[in-house]
Parts: sequence; C-alpha cells; structure tokens
Amino acid sequence: MRLIAIATSLILLLMSPQAGAQEQKLHSQARLFSMLRNSGEGAIVPLAVEITMEAGWKTYWRTAGDAGLAPVFDWTGSKNIASAKTLWPAPHRYILADLDNFGYKDRVIFPIDATIAQPGEEIVAELKLDILVCADVCVPETHKLSLTLPKGPLRLSDDANLLSASYNDLPMTEMEGFAFQESHLAFDRENRHYLVITAKSDLPPSVEADLFIEQNAGIVFGKPEISYDAASGIITFKALSHSTDTQEGLIKSLSEGPITVTYTDGLAIEGQTPFNPRVSSEVPKEESLPQKVGGALDPRILLLALLGGLILNLMPCVLPVLSLKVLSVVSHGGTDSRKDILRNFMASAAGILFSFWLMAGSLVALKSAGESVGWGIQFQHPAFLIFLIALLLGFAANLWGLFEIHLPRFVAHHVGGKQAHDEPTLAGHFLTGAFATLLATPCTAPFLGTAIGFALARGSFEIFTIFTAVGLGLALPYIALAFSPGLFRHMPRPGQWMVKLKKILSVALLITAIWLGSVMVTIFTAPAIDPGWEKFDASRIAPAVRDGKTVIVDVSADWCLTCKANKKFVLEQDTITEALSAPNILKLQADWTQRDPAIAAYLQSFGRYGIPFNVVYGPGNSKGIPLPELLTQQAILDALAEAAGE
Repeated sequence: MRLIAIATSLILLLMSPQAGAQEQKLHSQARLFSMLRNSGEGAIVPLAVEITMEAGWKTYWRTAGDAGLAPVFDWTGSKNIASAKTLWPAPHRYILADLDNFGYKDRVIFPIDATIAQPGEEIVAELKLDILVCADVCVPETHKLSLTLPKGPLRLSDDANLLSASYNDLPMTEMEGFAFQESHLAFDRENRHYLVITAKSDLPPSVEADLFIEQNAGIVFGKPEISYDAASGIITFKALSHSTDTQEGLIKSLSEGPITVTYTDGLAIEGQTPFNPRVSSEVPKEESLPQKVGGALDPRILLLALLGGLILNLMPCVLPVLSLKVLSVVSHGGTDSRKDILRNFMASAAGILFSFWLMAGSLVALKSAGESVGWGIQFQHPAFLIFLIALLLGFAANLWGLFEIHLPRFVAHHVGGKQAHDEPTLAGHFLTGAFATLLATPCTAPFLGTAIGFALARGSFEIFTIFTAVGLGLALPYIALAFSPGLFRHMPRPGQWMVKLKKILSVALLITAIWLGSVMVTIFTAPAIDPGWEKFDASRIAPAVRDGKTVIVDVSADWCLTCKANKKFVLEQDTITEALSAPNILKLQADWTQRDPAIAAYLQSFGRYGIPFNVVYGPGNSKGIPLPELLTQQAILDALAEAAGE
C-alpha cells in the first residue's frame, strides 16, 4: 500500500496540467537577501533565501520523507562566491495517506553561509532554486534570484534582524542537559522493525515532541512513540521502519553510515547516534514502558519552580517587597488572635498566587497570538511602569502619613477586614501579596530560569502548573508565618516606633519609584551600551569564533535588578574586567529594556525566557556556554577557559 501511495503521488505530479505548461501559476514566491548592504571584508557573508507559499501549500526539508523532493540550490553564474552552505531550519512532519513527509508550510527562511573568493570585492549572487510545492497535488517550481553586494565597508541591511532571528530556527548541535546515546533495531511479534534511539535529558518531552532520522540508506521512519523514565532521565524513541528489507539488510544499511537525528520540542537539537547492531526480540509492551509523555509533569521541574520562587524572596529586587512584609509583621504587634494572623497572611499568599495565575493567563494569550513572551517583559511597556510608579508613590505617601485611605464600612464588613487606622483590611493583605509579586518580577533566581523556560516552551497546562509552583515558593514565607502565630507574641506592641519605621519604608518605596522612572525614560530614549562593550549582533558571533576569538554575550535591561547586581559585584570587578580586556575577546551586550523580538528569539534559542543571561562562545565551544543567573567570577573564568579550548 505504501508503494502504491508513492506511485500515485508521482503520477499525480506528472499528470498535473501545471507540470507541462510553459506558463504556470506559481504557488510560491522566493527572494534572496543578505544581512549586509555591502561586501565588507569578511570571508563569510550571511545570505538567506525566503520562500513564501500560498495557504495550504508546503515544501520539503533536505530529507523529504516517503515522497517529495528536497530543494536544490544552484549558484552557477555567481561571482566572487567560492561556495555556499545551506543551513536547514528544523522541519515539521506531515502525514498524508500513511506517508510521512518532512518540510515547511506557509513560510521558511534558509540562512546561507557564502564563502567569498576575494574578500572586500563586489559579490554577485545568482541562484536557481528548484523546489517542489504540494497541496492536493505537487507542482515543481523554479525561481531565478540574484543579489549584488557592492564593494564597500560593512553596513547592515534592513533585513539584518530578520536574518539574525532566522538562525534561531536552526537546530543546535549541543544543548545543556541533553545528549543522544545509542540506537538499535527491535521487532515485534508481527515482524515489524523499529529503530530504538535513546537520549539522556534533564527535561521530559512534551506531547509535541518529534524525532527526524536520516541515514545514507534513505530509510524513512515514522513518527516515533516517545517515553520518558523520570528516575534515569532517559528518553526512548521507538520509530517504525518503512523499509521492506530484511532484518539482516536493515542492519547492514544502518551500519554503513552515520545516523543523524533531529529532536524537536519547542527548540531543536541535531546530533548523531552510534548504531548498535544488537536486535531486541520484542518491543516492550505498552504497560511496561516508562512514564509516557503527556502525563503528569516531572516532579523535578515542579521542585525547581518551587525553589526558584522561594529564592526569589532573597533577590535584590525584594527591597520594596521586604518593606511590605516587615510592615505586615510589625502591624500585628502581638495583639492579634491566632485566627486573625492566619487569615491575614493567607490572604497575602492568595494575592501572590492570584497574581501568578494572572501572569500565566496573560502569557498564554500572548503566546497564542504569536507574540514573544518572557519573564518580566511587562517592564518593557511604559503604561505598566506609569501604573506601578503611581502605586509606589501612593504607598510611599501613605506610609509617610501624608494621607490615609479607608474602605467604606460596608465594603470592609463584607471583606471581613478591620477598619482601624493602622491595620490593613483583608483586601489590603491580598493586594499586598499581589503588589509584592509585581515588584519581584524584574528578578530571576537560581532554578527559576530553568523552570520558566520549560513552561514557556510548552503549552498552557505546563505554564499554569509551573507558575503556580513558583507562586507557592514566593508565598512560602507568608504561609509559614500564618501557621506560626507564636512568633508574634515576642513582637513589641504598636507605638511611636512604628511611625518612624513607616517613614523609613516609605523612603525605600520612593527610591524604587525613582528607579522605575529612570527605566521609563530609557525606554523613550536609546538604551546605552556599557563602556568597553559593543552592541549585540548575532551575526558577528560565528565569524569571530572562526577567527579564533572568544565571544561573551551579556543580555540585560535597566529594569532587571539581578542584572545590575551581576554587573556591580562580578562583571565590574578587577579580576573579570582584566580577563575580558584581552585582545582576543569580543564583548557583545544586548539591551532588552525595550521590546526587541531578535533578542527574545536569541534567548529562546537557549530555552531561556528571562534575564539576566550570559553566554560565552569560542573555538572550544562554538555553540555557547550559558552561565548561571547569579554570576560568579569563577564561573566566568572557567567558561572563558573552556571556550578558548584550554
């Protein structure tokens, strides 16, 4: 039946009236563009081919699958181009009539690394692009494209950001916490043959995960069944072979060349796996497989989220949050009942959780609309900053004693709060928790980046579940105090000392408001790059590494207080500034104070959705060594040494 389906597809192609027509209607458009306006002096010039297809039409990957043809790039006629290497974005799987095809729909950009014969001279690129586009029928189409880059100093084109962002669709060859292991054949009682591939992963796969298998024999494998063993961290892929060859023939074919595998799950990673000629006599029964994908979240991810939220209480952004916590504690003064203490602190915890659910819902909505998402991105919007500054100034003025706000009696009665002048209502405790969450989000903490990155790379269930765990972590101190009323018996009773404390805390909130005002000013003007650093440009990384340089990238923002702490206590220390001042080191800084899709895409290529983020590249590790959220001098020095290949 599979052979019949393939033959039918080819017959439809040959019989299609468009195939023989000299003037055919094209179902795709293509253009050739560059990141540069001029040739510059580089030995490698980044080009790209963009293909846009009509709705419902698709084209193919370098390995087409059961039926189809890979695009052919013919650069004959080009001038000053020695060679051109096509870089292939991660594909999607399309199944029709039991045929597995691999490719792209709607739009795809292929980055091209063009090696220049005479750097510094004019470049003329001539491309004949042959593609097969398919909907109900398949139609071969040819596009003849050309591009001239005049001789001259390097200048970026209007498409520079587009091409830079397209590199994020390419599979990585290395990813922290993930490694392919080995592969072998297995067969079931019906003598169907499977290729079984294993990988070690810190994170479980999602239900959208897929694996694409390539080898010299051209054998096509179906969409694998994927299972995950949480105890060992092993992912097992079990892909049905579409070959009709014998077991011995399959072993011979698979042993003759490398097996290249591309794993996609939000991000993509490509590698090779050695083939073990052993054969399993029977694929394990379904009930004996490890934990199936799509079940409960890995408890380790939830633990990371909980710890990240708890540690968030200790980050540098918590000064105004801490002031609210302290005021909540001292306002009791040992006079409240156990019931009141429990109720008030649990109301604050509820405010924290509600805020995290609100954030999760907003991020799910933004992600569904195709917008970039990330931790703390609300601080990129002036309207949010104006709202938060107004709140801070109101809180500060209230604590200073300039005015007091009381709820109407009937409202206070229904929310169950007291209406004493110095005691917040129940609603006030709830809002204190919500406000604390708003002020905590400019910071990231250890474990938090991993958990948030995992959540935002997946679906709404994972986002809500993990954000709930982070919220619980942030709320744990409130919950602990709620169930420890005995602590308040040792607190002094309210008195004049509280007036002085309130004024001190008012100053802390005022300083925070001034800081946010400076952030808002920066958003309306051009963010400044720190002295000694250069503006981030992803296209500069690979050429610099090829030239033997070490590259460090610092992604930060004016609203990121953890970034400020990293800079003050690590990056600006003499040992690090001296190490980074070496002539073979390129320092690139990406400022995410303003919304920038290219920076967001760069972060997502590492599975990160928040900052600070620092990564080091070099000849010893061209794919980059991500550094921890909280930098240490030793972590930077070790990464520099590894990247340099020392």
